[in-house]
Amino acid sequence: MEKKEKTRDLLIRKFYRIKKSGEFMNRNVGIATGIGIAIIVGVIIFQVDQTLWQQASVDEYYDKGGKVAHVVYPDNLQVLGPLQINKDKYLLGENVFVSISNLRPQDVGSVLFITPTGIIYDEWGFNGMERESQKKYFKPQLLKSKQICEKEKLIGQWSVMFKGYEEQKIYFEMTPDILPKMEYQFEDCGIAYEIDISKP
Repeated sequence: MEKKEKTRDLLIRKFYRIKKSGEFMNRNVGIATGIGIAIIVGVIIFQVDQTLWQQASVDEYYDKGGKVAHVVYPDNLQVLGPLQINKDKYLLGENVFVSISNLRPQDVGSVLFITPTGIIYDEWGFNGMERESQKKYFKPQLLKSKQICEKEKLIGQWSVMFKGYEEQKIYFEMTPDILPKMEYQFEDCGIAYEIDISKP
């Protein structure tokens, strides 16, 4: 009888020991799971923060000796039918990239680029019989031929539209900041596409 009681006591102690170690294990598993989730969330937040666009000002560019992530604005596609412009904001001195695609043979016309002061800066023709798509880029600059001799005439909201369809437009903005190392292009009114070899 005594042997049975000892065996029973031993079994009860083992049961409680197993139960306590199970509780201890559950608590440790819970802590480890919480730490794992916290690490995963931390890594995700770090990666999102690193991928966000962090634009530096032109002054910051010069202060840090050009060692900044981005001076220009990020791409933000502007679309009007088959016409696309790669951004909605540009620095002075930056190229504006334009494309027109999926033209049908009967699509013939031109695209107008109009300054904030209402001057037609450029007219770009297209013909769907010749090409299904076209690309171009241009840099808004001071032009004697267009009487644009102050950079202030370039700053602001530009309009882009198909000639003859003035009610539908897309817009982009030229900001007053100048792309680093392009300041010389906005000092004097020159002829379009004039290349100064001494200042490439």
